[in-house]
Amino acid sequence: MRFKVEKLPVVQTEIQALEQSQQEMLRQDYELVETMGIEFVKIKPIQNKIFEIKTNEIRSLFKYAEGQIIIIGVVFVKKTQKTPKNIIKIAQKRLREV
Repeated sequence: MRFKVEKLPVVQTEIQALEQSQQEMLRQDYELVETMGIEFVKIKPIQNKIFEIKTNEIRSLFKYAEGQIIIIGVVFVKKTQKTPKNIIKIAQKRLREV
């Protein structure tokens, strides 16, 4: 199923802070979601309507919005086995406002 990928303004800043190669990997995954479908990227449920797109070491936390839209709330470089709780809380707060 294809979705339109929307990013919160703060996420744009987080993406710009990444290395160019990391930005390109995210762009490719987001493009896959929009052109081929969400089933073509690695998705993992995190917690209560928050999901994670796995792009190598980069993670994008998102929620599904009305229609066929996903909203990216947080992008970060994953350095541990589990997604840090503080990152999940940031995603919940940001995505609650949308």
